[in-house]
Amino acid sequence: MKVKDYAADHIFSFLCLAVSGLLIFALLWLIETPMVFIFFVESIMLTAYLCAFLYDYWRRRNYYTQLWKILDRLEEKTLIGEILVRPDFLDGQILDEILRRCNKYQNDRLADAKQDSQEYREYLDSWVHEIKTPIAAARLIIENHKNTTTLRIDDELRRIDGFVEQVLYYARSAAVEKDFKVEKTTLHALVNSALKTYSKPLIQAGGRPVFCGLDIPVCADTKSCSFIIGQIISNSIKYRTENLQVSFSAYEEQNAVRLLISDNGIGISSADLPRVFDKGFTGDNGRRYSKSTGIGLYLCKKLCGKMNIGITIQSDLGQGTTVILFFPQESYLQEAGL
Repeated sequence: MKVKDYAADHIFSFLCLAVSGLLIFALLWLIETPMVFIFFVESIMLTAYLCAFLYDYWRRRNYYTQLWKILDRLEEKTLIGEILVRPDFLDGQILDEILRRCNKYQNDRLADAKQDSQEYREYLDSWVHEIKTPIAAARLIIENHKNTTTLRIDDELRRIDGFVEQVLYYARSAAVEKDFKVEKTTLHALVNSALKTYSKPLIQAGGRPVFCGLDIPVCADTKSCSFIIGQIISNSIKYRTENLQVSFSAYEEQNAVRLLISDNGIGISSADLPRVFDKGFTGDNGRRYSKSTGIGLYLCKKLCGKMNIGITIQSDLGQGTTVILFFPQESYLQEAGL
């Protein structure tokens, strides 16, 4: 709060002071009061007003400066009403009470929203586990009654199972770190785990995997990393060309291990490339392939962020796509407490 701004806000009181000073001067002059006494009276009145003005400005400035500092430092802005010191001037006390009531209302609404969100995630978790039972039962029935029709049904059930798994990770994405189990493994094990799920679709698409240098140890959550790699494989199958090939290679750096997953598919345009991790973004490829949802890479990015794994994507239209996963070594071990 600046003095000039505060003075401009009190311009009416200055005008009242000036008018009252002139009236007192005129009255004392009419009754022939000596000028020295008139000057003395005017000085007392002006000094009293200025002292009151400066004191009021000082306490208000201190309060509002403190208020701004607290607001800047506070991460949860809605808690400001709970930690404010009650001011000693009336309009500040009114503002303080309004802030406290507004903050309480807002915090209550946020608590209700978080509770609803938590209940919704718990319901989705429960639904996913429940729906997996009939899917597994149906696939078991198909296994015992194999024919052309049941095998086609099995393919569709596998797709449904993939979408159900995607729903599960999406529901857990807000607090997925609570389900992490960081353990020592290898890139080869992570890739094989993902390929077990997508081996049949890959074979049906006429594709083949190629491995190079995957016997590198890393520390990661096997389940989440397998899901991420699986989503990348799924995209390679979805946006394939003839003679599909998915290559998995890796090499070590000073503090990280890079896993490169490359395909020879249709690629991604340079205009779409910066947005491929955005939620719901499908781009030009999504317009040509109606099966695109724009959720897979978004979940990959979110899960990688939770696990302290870097992810980037490189692609040229018509030249294939390469997704790179960065597995930190020393820093990740320290963060995981291993």
